[in-house]
Amino acid sequence: MGFVLKAQGFRFAHMLQSEPLCFLKEINPGEDRMSMKWILASDIDNTLTGDRSALDKLRIEIQNLRASGDLFLILSTGRRLDQVLDGFEEEGIPPADAVVSQVGTEIYLPPFERGMDPLHVWRDILMEDFSREKAMKIIDGIEGLEMQPGKFNTPLKISCYLNKAEDPEAAAAEIRRRAEYQCDGLCQVVWSSGRDLDLIPAAAGKGNAIRFVMNLQKLDADRVIVAGDSGNDRSMFDEFQCGIVVANAQTELLALKKEHPISEFYFSDREYASGVRDGLVYFQVLGETNELSIG
Repeated sequence: MGFVLKAQGFRFAHMLQSEPLCFLKEINPGEDRMSMKWILASDIDNTLTGDRSALDKLRIEIQNLRASGDLFLILSTGRRLDQVLDGFEEEGIPPADAVVSQVGTEIYLPPFERGMDPLHVWRDILMEDFSREKAMKIIDGIEGLEMQPGKFNTPLKISCYLNKAEDPEAAAAEIRRRAEYQCDGLCQVVWSSGRDLDLIPAAAGKGNAIRFVMNLQKLDADRVIVAGDSGNDRSMFDEFQCGIVVANAQTELLALKKEHPISEFYFSDREYASGVRDGLVYFQVLGETNELSIG
């Protein structure tokens, strides 16, 4: 489960809701709110991927909805952009209208190209209050902690493994405690899958990044459906009202069922892309047997 200090979260939420946001106005001047029936913000790994046959069918339906102007697709992932682009070519991942990558620390808009820079305005917001040096001190001396390869660590994200710690959950809890008391509310801990831990700016995360894309593209947040399977997806469910939890989800996301017994979160009994499609049927984005072909 992700941990976000409330003071920083409140400041950022207030900033996102300001009207107008000067930096958004400069990027997207004078445009009316985009008319879009649905916005799907989905994780990739073990949410869309995991069953290629099911994903191929879902991809056709998503492409048709996008082509008709009924769906705006945001891929929200821990992957780097180049891994997302590889997924377009090799894994059958549907093309997207926006990519939120590196656990919500980077945003990319089309046309997507290898080596392109993430959206500067989002990066600048996150860089304003984040100190990687201070964040590194939070994990100093944690027994069993291993840093992830350098390509997964960026100026805005510290990524490590805790699966070799004697008690990974206790180690993650200690890091959360340190983050609260040592980092001045400027850092959040994202813990998922009993192994992966990320330290990112408090203003970052998948949920906040998606909200930023919504404001940037003038999309209606009431039309958002999120989909995920693990702890690094948690902020999406904290930020938006409608969500799909696939049957293969990790315990940290399944906990939403007890925490929010009355909610618009749909817990599918199907795994991977089949679970996402099942949820889209529940929310009436797709029909029960609607399998369209690309026309």
